[in-house]
Amino acid sequence: MDIGDQVLLVVGGQSVFEILEIDGDNALVQSIEVDVPGRYPFTARLAELVAADPM
Repeated sequence: MDIGDQVLLVVGGQSVFEILEIDGDNALVQSIEVDVPGRYPFTARLAELVAADPM
C-alpha cells in the first residue's frame, strides 16, 4: 500500500480511509468523508488495512 491509497480498516468495512503517511509498519489514515463528526487522522497497522474497491 502507498500514500494516497484508499483503504478499509476491516474486511467488509463501510468507512473508507486514505493513507496520509507511512512509517514502518504503521500508516496515518483519515476518513475520506469531509463532513463526518470527529474526523481526524490516526495510526493503523498496515498489515491490518484492506484495499477499498474503486468506486
